[in-house]
Amino acid sequence: MKKQLIIISDMEGASGIFESNRKAMVHGSDEWKNHGREYLTSDILAVCEAANELGIDDILIYDGHFAGNPEHNIILEKLPSNVRFFDTPDRCFYWRRIRGQASWNPYGLITVGQHARYGEEDAYFPHTIQSPPIEKLTLNGIHIAEIGMAVLNFTGVKYIANIGCNASMKEALELSNTVKCIAVKDKSKNWQPNIEETYKIIKDGVLNALSNIDDIKPVNVKPPYVFSMKIFEGFTFQVPNEISCKGNFDENTAYWEAPDVEIGLEIFNYVRELIVKIDTER
Repeated sequence: MKKQLIIISDMEGASGIFESNRKAMVHGSDEWKNHGREYLTSDILAVCEAANELGIDDILIYDGHFAGNPEHNIILEKLPSNVRFFDTPDRCFYWRRIRGQASWNPYGLITVGQHARYGEEDAYFPHTIQSPPIEKLTLNGIHIAEIGMAVLNFTGVKYIANIGCNASMKEALELSNTVKCIAVKDKSKNWQPNIEETYKIIKDGVLNALSNIDDIKPVNVKPPYVFSMKIFEGFTFQVPNEISCKGNFDENTAYWEAPDVEIGLEIFNYVRELIVKIDTER
């Protein structure tokens, strides 16, 4: 049976991107074109090289930073020949479509370039999907952001490693106590290594994790799948007369239930569209 590795990437937690050069993660900017893509590509390549050395057959990547724009954050021509990308319109995070394109039993999942949730201390560019307006998102009481969305969308799959800002490890460890945490920067210690340093750190960390795959547990979440989204003050939900999902709203929180995680995450997109800013000038 072929071994398929799933990689879910973001950019705020990538090597080489700090407060001093934050435009390197601004999709479409000159800094992003000339530097940011190189940084994220280096991180991805380190993962791919380690995976290929240990016999991974198929690498399937979802490039999630600045979803909604078709232009990739990764330099595609630098990747190994066994790398493919999930096919979603304009790279949008359509989680059912993403899950449906992967093997039913992939070898495992690695998150790369990851940042912390909104409100985490000593974090580079922390946010939860988009903060504001989103303050907090939960699934069955688990506090999740981009990392949790990706990992729980692949519930039942081994969460091999999280690579990114040291502050992002908190969310990863809350999802799995066996995930390998590979930090590439740490704001609390002012540790800002270059991509040559982090390439080796990432490759060695992934080699170690894959070599000890039997010690890594699958991440599981069981039904009922109950979600909540809390929004900031100054925002509200423009609730229609009828809603097409099982849920309810109060002043600043939405709740919904879904038959599976993927559908629940797609309902998130629907609920998110209902957020409006309160007009304080009236």
